[in-house]
Amino acid sequence: MGKRKAASLVAGPSKKLKTAEKRTAVNPKTFSALPVDESEESFPRGGQSTLTPLERKTIQQRAREDVLFGGGAEADGGDEEDMGVERERVRGKLPTKRSKSTAAVLSKKPSSTKRLDLLSLKKLAPGVLVLGAVLEVRDFEVLVSLPYNLRGSIAITDVSDPLTAAAESEARRLDGEEDETETAEGPETPRLERLFQVGSLLPCYVMAVDGRKVALSVNPRLVNSNRTPRDIAPGLVLPGWVKSIEDHGYIIEFGVEGKTGFLLKNNASEFIKSGNRGKPLSLGQVLQCLVLLGSDSRTTSLSISPGAVAGSLVPGDSLVSLPALLPGMLVNATVKEVAPNGLLVTFLGSFSGAVGVRHLPEGETSTEDFQPKKKFKARLLWVDVPNKTMGLTLQKRVVAGRAFEFQGTEIGDIFQDAPVIHTDQHSSLLLDLGGGMRGYAPLALVYDDKQESLGREYRKGTRHACRVIQFNLLDGVAIVSLQPSVLEKPYFKYSDIKIGEVVEGTVEKHGDYGMIVSLSDAIRGLCPRIHMSDVRLKQPKKKHKEGSKVKCRVLHVASAERRLLLSCKKSFIRSPHDPLCEYSQAKPGGVHTGVVSSVRDYGCVVRFFGNVKGLVTKSELSSSQVIATPSSHFWPGQSVECKILRCEPASEKLLLSMRLDSPLPVEVAEEKALSPGSFVDMEVTGIVSSGLNLRCPETGELSHLPTMHLSDWPHLCLPLLKMHQSSLERALRQGVAYTLEGVLVVCGKLNLRPALVSMKRSLHQFAREPGFVREFSELKPGLALSGFVRKLMPYGCFVEFPHNLSGLAPTKYFTDEFLSDPASTYREMQSVRAKVLEVEETQGRFLLSLRPSDLKLGYRLEEEEVGRRLVADLLSHFEQRDAILREMAASKVNADPLAGGQEADIAELFHPGRCITGRVSTVQEETVILELPGGVVGRATTATAQGASLEEGSEVACCMLDVDLADSHVVVSLNPKLAEADGSEESGHEKKKRRKSKKIKQDLFQLSSSLTATVELVTPHYLLCACSTLTGARLACGVIDTGQIGVLPSSLKYVKPGQQVSTVVQSVASPFRGLSTGGLPIVVVTGTPATDLKLRGAGGKSVAAVMHDVKIGDIIPVTVDSVKTSQLNVKYHLWKGRVHCCLAVDDVKEGSIAFADIIPGDVVSARVLKIRQREIMGKGSKKGASIDVLELTTKPSLLSPSAEFNAGDLLKNSFSSEEEVVGFISEIKENGLQVVLSPKAQAFIPDILASRNLEVLSGLSRHFAEGEAVRCTILSCVKAHQYRASLIGPVQPPSVGCILPARVRNVTSDLGLILAIPTGFGRVDITDISDHYLEEALVRSIGDDGFTRCFVVGIDGDKVDLSLRTSRTGEKLKVEGVEPPEGVASDPEISSLEDLQKGEVVRGYIKAVTDVGAFVHLGRHIDGRVKITHFVDGYVKDFKSLYTVGQLVRAKVLQVDTVKRKIELSLRLSEVDPVAARKARKTALKKAAKLEPRSDGESYESSSEDDSGSSSHEASSSDEEMDQATNVRRSSGSKPSLQLATGGFQWEATPGVVARQPESSSESEEEDESTEPTSKRSRRQKKAALKAEEAHLYTTEQALLETARAPETGEDFDRLLLAHPNSSALWVQYMAFHLHTTEVEKARSVAEKALKTISFREEGEKLNVWVALMNLENLYGTQESLVKVFESALQQNEPTEVFFRLLAIYQSSKKFDLAEQLYQTMVKRFSANLRAWTEFGQFLMKRGKLDAARNLLQRSLKSLSSKQQHVDVISRFAQYEFKYGEPERGRTMFESLLSSYPKRVDLWSVYADMLLKKGDLDAVRELLERAIHLKASAKKIKFLFKRFLDFEKQHGTPAGVEAVKEKARVFVESRTAESKTS
Repeated sequence: MGKRKAASLVAGPSKKLKTAEKRTAVNPKTFSALPVDESEESFPRGGQSTLTPLERKTIQQRAREDVLFGGGAEADGGDEEDMGVERERVRGKLPTKRSKSTAAVLSKKPSSTKRLDLLSLKKLAPGVLVLGAVLEVRDFEVLVSLPYNLRGSIAITDVSDPLTAAAESEARRLDGEEDETETAEGPETPRLERLFQVGSLLPCYVMAVDGRKVALSVNPRLVNSNRTPRDIAPGLVLPGWVKSIEDHGYIIEFGVEGKTGFLLKNNASEFIKSGNRGKPLSLGQVLQCLVLLGSDSRTTSLSISPGAVAGSLVPGDSLVSLPALLPGMLVNATVKEVAPNGLLVTFLGSFSGAVGVRHLPEGETSTEDFQPKKKFKARLLWVDVPNKTMGLTLQKRVVAGRAFEFQGTEIGDIFQDAPVIHTDQHSSLLLDLGGGMRGYAPLALVYDDKQESLGREYRKGTRHACRVIQFNLLDGVAIVSLQPSVLEKPYFKYSDIKIGEVVEGTVEKHGDYGMIVSLSDAIRGLCPRIHMSDVRLKQPKKKHKEGSKVKCRVLHVASAERRLLLSCKKSFIRSPHDPLCEYSQAKPGGVHTGVVSSVRDYGCVVRFFGNVKGLVTKSELSSSQVIATPSSHFWPGQSVECKILRCEPASEKLLLSMRLDSPLPVEVAEEKALSPGSFVDMEVTGIVSSGLNLRCPETGELSHLPTMHLSDWPHLCLPLLKMHQSSLERALRQGVAYTLEGVLVVCGKLNLRPALVSMKRSLHQFAREPGFVREFSELKPGLALSGFVRKLMPYGCFVEFPHNLSGLAPTKYFTDEFLSDPASTYREMQSVRAKVLEVEETQGRFLLSLRPSDLKLGYRLEEEEVGRRLVADLLSHFEQRDAILREMAASKVNADPLAGGQEADIAELFHPGRCITGRVSTVQEETVILELPGGVVGRATTATAQGASLEEGSEVACCMLDVDLADSHVVVSLNPKLAEADGSEESGHEKKKRRKSKKIKQDLFQLSSSLTATVELVTPHYLLCACSTLTGARLACGVIDTGQIGVLPSSLKYVKPGQQVSTVVQSVASPFRGLSTGGLPIVVVTGTPATDLKLRGAGGKSVAAVMHDVKIGDIIPVTVDSVKTSQLNVKYHLWKGRVHCCLAVDDVKEGSIAFADIIPGDVVSARVLKIRQREIMGKGSKKGASIDVLELTTKPSLLSPSAEFNAGDLLKNSFSSEEEVVGFISEIKENGLQVVLSPKAQAFIPDILASRNLEVLSGLSRHFAEGEAVRCTILSCVKAHQYRASLIGPVQPPSVGCILPARVRNVTSDLGLILAIPTGFGRVDITDISDHYLEEALVRSIGDDGFTRCFVVGIDGDKVDLSLRTSRTGEKLKVEGVEPPEGVASDPEISSLEDLQKGEVVRGYIKAVTDVGAFVHLGRHIDGRVKITHFVDGYVKDFKSLYTVGQLVRAKVLQVDTVKRKIELSLRLSEVDPVAARKARKTALKKAAKLEPRSDGESYESSSEDDSGSSSHEASSSDEEMDQATNVRRSSGSKPSLQLATGGFQWEATPGVVARQPESSSESEEEDESTEPTSKRSRRQKKAALKAEEAHLYTTEQALLETARAPETGEDFDRLLLAHPNSSALWVQYMAFHLHTTEVEKARSVAEKALKTISFREEGEKLNVWVALMNLENLYGTQESLVKVFESALQQNEPTEVFFRLLAIYQSSKKFDLAEQLYQTMVKRFSANLRAWTEFGQFLMKRGKLDAARNLLQRSLKSLSSKQQHVDVISRFAQYEFKYGEPERGRTMFESLLSSYPKRVDLWSVYADMLLKKGDLDAVRELLERAIHLKASAKKIKFLFKRFLDFEKQHGTPAGVEAVKEKARVFVESRTAESKTS
């Protein structure tokens, strides 16, 4: 049997073996696809293959070579022979490599004529990896050079995932699909030019091939798609993108699942300097990363150093798989075979690749000089994994990691005689361009027509002209063309085109933006729509058809961006003027053709060639007139010719003119330009709706006279414009010029507008005054100026004066009363007088007042001069009106068709004071319409009739008063005393009598005589009144000293016809006797009798109308109305005022009380410093009127009339640092003193800066009084008029060793106290609180008030370390137990490791208890570790419950390592105090042996003689000793619990120590007992021990059944939660239990378990747990973890409630910035939620962001839909204004609400509450008085009366209570009467 087996082993091959031999003859490609298992043995039986693993590898290598050569069937035979030779050699049948025959065979040069299959466009397919070199970086793509004359592009979305996301988000935002605010917080899309550098090498992934367009991607996720984590080995280079930026480096993402890298900043510094232009790396930036040694499976260390990456050589023994190969890898290659078009090389053992001729080393053009086995360094060019082909390069520059550079050569350059150095007849030419540069010309670029091969004329050595059309940075050649058509092209690149030249192109296509014109294959330009033609084209496609030839002129060229702008306008192409391409070419006087690019209100912007553009102002748009509205004459795209007036090339400013026929040169015109303040004669050139166009005859300069500048009286401006139009037309018909004489030039010609001229009399008079202001430096506060309103704004108006001076008049300075609508008082261009209030010289601006009370002429002039000026103003009005009436009458006489019939009849009929007869046409309630002679309409008021018959159709006598030119009617009076009969119907006797009475009337009108007049007509400018005489009445014109033009004073605002006024005769007969006056006398209205006329404010409250004139500087006697802490409220006649405490006396003594000797009713002398405005509220008023209030001083030094004063110095509001100021305490707060420094400035003095005496600090209210004068030092300015001050002088920075006063502010979480010190805050370590360590040191108060002294022990920047030890400060703390017991030493101060000795026993505080042990805090920055084995002597199951954070313990120092700065401690009793440990063990043994349980459950002492000496006192003392020995303090009370508040956690008790479990205690005792030798116990003792154990079990069971007992262990909580699984309070307490032991993760797990356990119906309970979890993450987690929990909570709960809870958490933890961001998100997401808006507003108000809160209110009104919500939100914000902002603004808001919703009783009530909290009792009383007079239901009025009564009972007097009751009784009676009558 054995022989047969042996014979079978040596026998020939079996049938199966032959079959296997046949398999070896198949195509090697089959073998290349077969898997190779090298571990399998070659065994000649069982059907196994006879090929060895080496033979299989050789076959696979041959198969790859065939693929590289493109081999087919003809190559199979040769391969088999080679394989057979190799097989025989391996088997030993042929000599080895050392034999001569084998060497000869192998050294024989192959003579194969097979060509290598190199990379081409056809071979590129999606998935192929190829090396590229950055050729050009554009805005949204990168052009890349690829091997073998190929090119590709990388889009911005194919770089990396973050860059793709950013680009898509930006695109959505630009398309309007995404809100800008949602993407504002995201990363900005970086520019590609920052991420890529020209010439850098990149491995690229082919995305798609479309024709010759190759789309590439460098996204590492695609490039590394074939890699696995095992392929990322040290020494390899692979791409990755920056995923995140960390503190010490960058996290790099490779796109390989489960694998990332970390790049240290040190390893990136070199690349940042050289390869990234010095800029930091950006998120999403793709980097070529080298894997460093030492990388493990968790972390991959990287480097991007250019030298290291370029020189990283893949070792030959690396186990690199084919999918792991990347283009750009550097390998050692060996020539395997030489082919006509390249080399076949092997690398990395089993890989083969092709090297084309073009990628041979520099200087080599053929493969003839290469031999097999020659070794090179090569770099991979491409890898085609599906086809298993690869390519390499041997070019030295690429191998070194650098792309080729072509310096000095540009695209389009032509080389005339370039020799051919290599020819491939069927493909290409290679030419020498000189300087080592070669040119490559494919066959397609040699001939214009298609050819199959090159002719003999292109053989090697011939010379030809060629043109560079592109560069290939990888092949190192310039792509050239020999085509004649290319050589003849005039433009080959954008830089060849010059701006301004005329070119010819072909229209390619049209779009909305314009049309694309092609100048060559590579150059295309855009012709915008406005440049397609000189006229507007509706159908441009018909004008310029696609494919047609067009001539264009080049507008702009940007060669770097490849942008070209063209113009097809014939006016541009045929323009005779030189094109203006640069600002430096612009010369004054030159004319150029341009196009209007935009039309503005101030002129036109004209664009020329390049980026040159200029401005044509309105005054230069036309030679004949000023074009007021340029948009009506010009449009964008219009071609214009412009003359250059001025050019500033440095600032690129160009001033142009379209007045090409200007009579004067630019320089002369500028010299003779109209100067402001001059009077010139101007020629009217035209009239438009906006005014008159004028021209200066001397200079030809154009100017504009606006319509509103024709007169000071707005109602006369339009009729005057019509009058000038008629005059101009008559002049034109007569052929003469129409000239206006004495026109005032208000403002000279500016850049944006022509010269402005005016005919306003007020401006003319102001310009002729000696004090005419010409410069800003001449402005002084108090100056009165005449100007006009330039522009109205919501916050005020800008008033302009001659010489281009402009100031701001805020809205509050418009009028003397409250103004609801500023536009109703003034309009633009209206004449005004203004008073300068404040001048800011640094900023070049000044503030103005338009209030009549500030501008009355009586304040500045004598009474006679005031009268003369008032008469002059009135006569100017009548003169202009008379001119209008004469023009109207002349138009009727001349039959002017422009004259209206009614207007002409009025002009002919009207004469003031004329008595005529009219017929009553219509009688209305207060107006009578009459028909006067000539069909003229007359109007009269019924108040002036005084008994006249007013029946319709009846004739009545009337007197003409005034004419209304706007409505074309005459105003008449029906007063019988004025309307006397015409003299023509009288008899001679009656005429004589009337003349006599008239003479008597005239005799009564004596100058300066006082008369009582009845008002007949009220106009904004004057009154017409009937002055009473002995025999009747006489019509007179009344003027009022308003100080303003056209503004009715508040004293006469509510006067109606029929009321009486007091007057003083100023002129007996008007000096001007024209149509408008008729010689009427003029009187000055001085006031009204107090019994007849009352001034009513906006609310209707009656106040006196006649007020004594008071001027600044007057010394007046005032009566003290009330005495306040910081001011006196005084009265002077009807004026109200105040004396601020800072303005009371000259020398203020410290400690004195302001106004201590003054009581209400005293009369004191005071001087007026300022008249300010204050809002008042009248009875029943909707909005409060405003009154003037006097700002006074009672300083004796200023009460002399000759004393000079400066109100600005007295009312000083700004102070500098370290300035000493005397102030008065206005309020004593808990944390400091509020001090007033001036009427507007205040300072806050923190308590710690109020004194150096601790006794004073502990009782500020006992040592300071409100109103007391103190001298303080200004420290800093907090905000405008708010300062931080000190009473202890300037505060110096603290220094080590100094002692400072301090106050405890807070307890930190890291065992310390925060103390407030004079310079800020400092920290006290728990070990520095006292010399003797205290139990619960952090929670004990440092004295009753928290004030103490501290010692500075260290300063580190802004951090100050303090100490409260008595040995440091010298003062004892007011704390029990601070002194050590007798015989006990103080705890030493441990400041360094050198202060500790091994074996020493020290005391410290538990800082943390973790899973690995505990940490004990021994001193500042000194902590020691306690291992678990050193906790106690015995075994304890739950060791964490033994100690809590902050517990005082004793520890023994086991080891001190000063090098590693580590300290090892032990808490074992046997090591800390061995004596106490032994004593405790003995006591425990005795205790266990003594006790014997009774039958009733009680225990008694054993009767054993051995134990008779023990006593209960000893047992109790033993327990105490045992507690002390184990360093565990038992909890004296219930365990601290964690309660759930609105926004977070709230501690119910001070954190203490968790009580030790009885089980652990008993176990440790048992262990201690086991260590001691025990004697044999008696039977009784055993029985007693058994009963004791049963009793202990019974007690434990009863404790478990006791429900009121607080849980103390985790088991207790688990047991309770089984019974109450839906109790959120219990779950939160369980979380707090773990937080006490600093086990945050366990607390998180409890919260997660709670959310899973609580029923889904218990939404409130779940929400409580979510809030607790968010609170936990806020305190112990990160912001990311908190956001994650917050997002989960939003999905499970009501989102708005979750938002509010997190907001409360943020605010309670002082994270105000995060809270504001969350509020912003919330109001966007829940814009209809009223609570979100109001709480956000309250948050902003509390933070002092008043403007932001007010803007938020406007946003909320736009978002909230219902009116009810509008009312509620305005009411809330008004309350916030009272609490945190400006109470006056809150009042205004409430008044506005009540005017719109007067029946909302809740608004009245809230308003009253706000006023009451501010202490303004008078305002509350006035408000409730208004409220009870509302027309509302009885129920609402009853509520208001009840509120009024309660107010009077609490804050009023008994008389006030009775008055309210009386009003209530009257109201009830009136309502009862009304109900009965109805």
